[in-house]
Parts: sequence; structure tokens; C-alpha cells
Amino acid sequence: LKKGMHVEDEPLPAEKPDIRERAEVVDDFIRNFLRKIGLNQTLEMFQKEWYTLQQEGKLKEEDVGAVPDVYLRNQYLRDEVKTMKEKVERMESIAHKARTTWDKFRKERDFHKMHHKRVVQEKNKVIVDLKRLKDHYANYEPTLAAMRKKYEAAMKEKMMMKLERDRLRGRVAALEAHIAQLESIRPQQEPEPARAPKPKVAAA
Repeated sequence: LKKGMHVEDEPLPAEKPDIRERAEVVDDFIRNFLRKIGLNQTLEMFQKEWYTLQQEGKLKEEDVGAVPDVYLRNQYLRDEVKTMKEKVERMESIAHKARTTWDKFRKERDFHKMHHKRVVQEKNKVIVDLKRLKDHYANYEPTLAAMRKKYEAAMKEKMMMKLERDRLRGRVAALEAHIAQLESIRPQQEPEPARAPKPKVAAA
């Protein structure tokens, strides 16, 4: 620490006050017990009779004294057991819900796992089929190329034949027109005169 710096003393923790539980008297013990288990009518009757006896002075000092520690201890233990049972029931309910949720998640996980496995199998099958088809069509590629060339050659020959046919058809039409023109300008020939029949020679 630097010189001149004042360090304050840390405050001491405050002492906890000494709290002592006062012993519970008999009538309060009985009232609390009846109220706890829900015997309200019995509680009213008890209070009436208790106050009546108290007013008449029929209660002795040992009757209204504190409850022995063993009874208080037993009551405390019963309360603790009841509280622990409630906690156990709540924890069992939470554990049951967690177990149910876990089973649901596990089933969903198994379903998605199976679905993923099936998708992977289908994908591998499709890859194998595509490879097989690719190899299959690769073998037909030369044949298809040759057939394509033959088709192109046949179409070219057909076109040439069509052009040749059209050319011959034009020449035939020109020749027919020329012949018709020659026939139209040729003079008509006169018929030849009839010849006299030759005389027959008699046989000797």
C-alpha cells in the first residue's frame, strides 16, 4: 500500500441474537393439531369447554403447562416427514415428466435417424443407377454418331435426288413444248395417188 493511504478496518459481522423457542402450552398444541387436520367443529367445542373449565377453576397447573419436549419433537418430525413426502412427490412428478419428454425426444431421434439412413440409401442407389445409365449410354454413343451421319447423308442424297428430279422434270417439259411447237409448224403431207394393179401372167 502507498504511504499515507488510510485503511479502514472492516466491520465485524453482527452477532446473531439468541432466539429461544418458547415451549408450547397444552391448549395451543391441541388447537394447532385440530386446526391442522381440519377438525373445526371439534376445535370450537374444545375451546368452549376449555374456557368453561378455566373460568370455573377446574384446570390444574399441570393441565395448562407446557407440552413435554417429546411430543413437540414427535410433532416436528411428523411435519418434517410430511414435508419430505410432498417434496418426494413433486420430484417424482418432475422426474416422470422428464422421463416422458426424454422418451419422446428419443423416439423422434430414432425416427429422424431411420429417415436419414433411408435417404442416404436412396441417394446411393440413385448414384449407382446414374453411373450405370451413363456407362450404358456411353457404349451407344458411337452407334448414335454413326446413325446420325447416315441420316445426314441420306437426307443430303434425298435432297440431291429431289433437285435432279425437278431438273429432269423441267427438261421433259421443255422437250414436250419444243415437240409440240415443231408439230404445229410442219406442213400437212398430201395423200399418195392409188397405183393400178399389175396384170396377171397366165401359166404356160
